[in-house]
Amino acid sequence: MILRIQTSQILKKRPSVFFVFLVSFLILSCKRDSKKETEAIKSEKTNHELNRAEKLVNDAIIHAGGMENWTTKKTLSYTKTIQSYDSVGTLLRTVAQAHKYQLRPTFKANMRWEQNGSSHEIINNGKQAWKLVDGEIQKDEASVNTAWNSSFGSHYMTSMPFKLKDPGILLEYMGIDTLSNKKVVHKLKVTYEKGTGSSGGMHTWLYFLNTENFQFEANFLNHGKGYSYTEYDTFSEVDALTLTKERKNYTSNEQNEPLQLKTIYSNSNIRFDEELPVDLFTLDKQ
Repeated sequence: MILRIQTSQILKKRPSVFFVFLVSFLILSCKRDSKKETEAIKSEKTNHELNRAEKLVNDAIIHAGGMENWTTKKTLSYTKTIQSYDSVGTLLRTVAQAHKYQLRPTFKANMRWEQNGSSHEIINNGKQAWKLVDGEIQKDEASVNTAWNSSFGSHYMTSMPFKLKDPGILLEYMGIDTLSNKKVVHKLKVTYEKGTGSSGGMHTWLYFLNTENFQFEANFLNHGKGYSYTEYDTFSEVDALTLTKERKNYTSNEQNEPLQLKTIYSNSNIRFDEELPVDLFTLDKQ
C-alpha cells in the first residue's frame, strides 16, 4: 500500500525544522561574536598596556636627554667606585675602576683596577671577554663569567634608560606603586625574549620611575637565584645627557623590599667621545 501525504502537510512540517536550524545558527553566531568581542577587548587591553609602557620609556628617555643625542656618542669613559659592605653594615673594601667603552659602531669594553696588591683588567671585544690578573689571562669558569657579565652589566646599568629600547625587550606597564620609602612611582616590568643577549628569558626586572619627571627611583631584579633591589640616589648631566651618579644595591625579598645594603656604586669623571686606542680592546698588547 502506498501512503500518500498531501503536499500541504509537508510544507507545514518544514518550517519547524527550518526554525530549529535558524535558532541554532543564531546561537552559534552569538557565541562566536561574543568570543570575538572578548578577544578584541583583551587585545585592546594588551595594546593599551603596551602603549603605556612604551610611552613611559619614551618619556624617561626624553628626560634623560633624548635618544638622538645618545646615539651620536661613540665612546664612554668614567671612574666607577665600588664600596662593599658586610651583613652588619661595615665597609669591607673600596675599589676604583677605570671603565672605557666603545659604544659605536660595535660594543667593546675595557675595565682596569687595583685590588689586594694586584692589577686587574677585563677586556671585551664584543664577541669574547677575558679577565686578566697581573697580565695573566684567568681561564677558570668564574673569571670567564665575571669578564662577560661585568663588562656587559656595567654598560647596561650606565646606559639606562636608553637600553630599554634594545631589540628583544618586552615591556609591560604595571600601574602606580608605592616604594618602601613611600615614594609613589610608575612600575614597569622588563623581560627579554629567549636568545636575546646572554641572559634572554632568564631575568625579570621591575623599574620604578618618578611620576613627575620619569627619572629612575629604583629597580628590582629577579635573576633566578635570588633578588636584588637598587635605589638611584643622584645623577650627573654630561653633554645634555642625564646618567646615574650614585646607586645603592641591597639584597631583597620577593616583594621587592630592600633588606641589607651590599654595595654602593658611584660614577665620576664621565666623558663622551674620548679618543680610545684600538688595542685597548684586544689582547695583542700583552
